[in-house]
Amino acid sequence: MLKKILIIACWLILVSGLIVLTSFVNIHHNQINCKKVELLIQYNHADYLLTEADVFQFLETNGIKMKDSKIHDINLNNIESLLYKIPYVEKADVFMNINGDIGIKIVQKTPLIKVFNQYQQSFYIDENGKTMPASSNYTARVIVANGFIENRYHDKLCVAEKSLSKKDSLIKNTSLYKVYKIAAYIQQDAFWSAMIEEIFINKNKEIELFTKIGNQTILFGNTEKMDEKFKKLYAFYKQILNKTGWEHYNVINLKYENQIVCSKI
Repeated sequence: MLKKILIIACWLILVSGLIVLTSFVNIHHNQINCKKVELLIQYNHADYLLTEADVFQFLETNGIKMKDSKIHDINLNNIESLLYKIPYVEKADVFMNINGDIGIKIVQKTPLIKVFNQYQQSFYIDENGKTMPASSNYTARVIVANGFIENRYHDKLCVAEKSLSKKDSLIKNTSLYKVYKIAAYIQQDAFWSAMIEEIFINKNKEIELFTKIGNQTILFGNTEKMDEKFKKLYAFYKQILNKTGWEHYNVINLKYENQIVCSKI
């Protein structure tokens, strides 16, 4: 019986000591000042819309001071939530190591297309169909869409089909939805990515494509049967233009079913 009491007493002393030690370590740790802040921005392509200077300036403007502040006063969750307000941020992680150094990892959104609407506004749509403003630092090398695009810039707009609900069905009738849909198709194909440089919405709200090679205008029409149209166009390039030459036709019309109409200007 005495042996059991001694064992229990030893355990109680040990646990109490650990609690006291942990409390001391926590108190000491909370008094440490943050000496270093490291920021890493991941770019999926060489489009640097967001810089380290932009991030630190944004945090400073919003009253965030990390370096030389006591770590007890630094709210990592608040900083992380704040970073998501930067329109170019896809993902943000903020963490602290045992020495009190802070690390910030950001994944930048990947621009898919740059839009110039009919109101002289310019902005990007990313790979997930979300709009983001044009950057004053850098112009991304992506497909350009212009012409009679009636959509104004809105930072909460998403035109990806998987994100649209029934109440958003009207978006599918807009020019912005059309240019995103066709740009997403072009981007996933190496041949068309190398070939197409501009999407134009004409006054009839039909799509025209402009090529990098051959100086051609492709009258695409709407986005219905899009895959079929691109396959038909690819066969035309391979079977006809390879023989006649890439400069032989200036206009290629895909609007008619089961045929391609070509002409010279």
